[in-house]
Amino acid sequence: MGGGGGGMFNLEPSRERKIKVETLCLEEGKKDPTPRMKYTMIPIERFTKQQDVIELCKMVGNGQVPRNSAQAAAWHLTDKLSWWELANKDRIRLSNGYFRRYFSPREIGYAIRIANEAVRRGQQSQRSSLASDDVAKLESLSNQ
Repeated sequence: MGGGGGGMFNLEPSRERKIKVETLCLEEGKKDPTPRMKYTMIPIERFTKQQDVIELCKMVGNGQVPRNSAQAAAWHLTDKLSWWELANKDRIRLSNGYFRRYFSPREIGYAIRIANEAVRRGQQSQRSSLASDDVAKLESLSNQ
């Protein structure tokens, strides 16, 4: 880490920088990205309102969970793929019968725990957000 900026950095307008970021695919079935593709970084809240997915992305960004297990959790939460479907999802399947799965049984087991934690954190975040909205409403009423 270092720098004391909490992950923040300055980027001057029209300057390009290469930065390494951990990402997840939040739309299963879309074409795989390539290094030649142009990317636009946006706040996660512009992509989804699912608080559990937002919390999962925070966990990945903070390095709290392994990426491959987090990917299984993401597809479970965003695309409603069952754990069985994820466990049987092929990364490679050749005509000679060879296949390789996306996720190992261990990764699926960990993904279940990660998804449950993301849901718990999402619910907690929603409760605290609702509570702060209630406080703001009460304050606005008392100022009238």
